[in-house]
Formats: sequence, structure tokens, C-alpha cells
Amino acid sequence: MKNINFKIDEARKLLGIAKNATADDARKRYRELAKIWHPDVNSTEEAHEKMQDINKAYALLMEKEFGVLDFWEDANRWWWRRFGNDPIWGNYFPENEENAARPADERKLIRKTTVSR
Repeated sequence: MKNINFKIDEARKLLGIAKNATADDARKRYRELAKIWHPDVNSTEEAHEKMQDINKAYALLMEKEFGVLDFWEDANRWWWRRFGNDPIWGNYFPENEENAARPADERKLIRKTTVSR
């Protein structure tokens, strides 16, 4: 098993960032490399494997070096602000709504109200 400092140094070398780089520098460099190596852009055989290595290095640096536990959080927040509880694009589950009554529940409610009268 490799030392965590060795893994961090290897990740820095793979991304091509300096030891005094910040999380924003790492993010910028990751995006630059993704524009080059993403399999949708680069059709070479090594692009998929290279992009996986870049993703792992970026995840390791963001978590261990910069303390950002969930670096995709910004994307998730953007999605929620944009689509929210939209029935088509968002996370909309009508059966989970508190006010949504199922037919069986409605029958119970009707029965209870008619009996109590």
C-alpha cells in the first residue's frame, strides 16, 4: 500500500499542478484536461482510461488535500435550483408528497367521516 502523501504527489503530477496550488487551481486544471481527454471529445483508445485516472486524481486531491468532501455538490445545487421538484427533469415523486392521497387512503377517509357523522 502506498503512502497517502505519495498518492497526493502522483495526483498533482498527473493534473500538472504545483504544490502551492489551491482548490480553484486544481478545478481549472481538471476542466482543461477534461476538455482534452474526455472520450466524447477525444476518440483515441487511451482517452477513456486517461480520463478515469484524471477523475481519480482530482477526487483524491479535492478530498485529502483541500478538504472538499463532495466536490460535485456545486453541480447538484445547480440542478436543484434549475429544476427543483419538476415532474419531468427533477426529483418529483408524487407518492412521497404529504398531501397526495392515494385512492385507498381516500376511501378510508370517506369511510371514517361518514361513520362519525
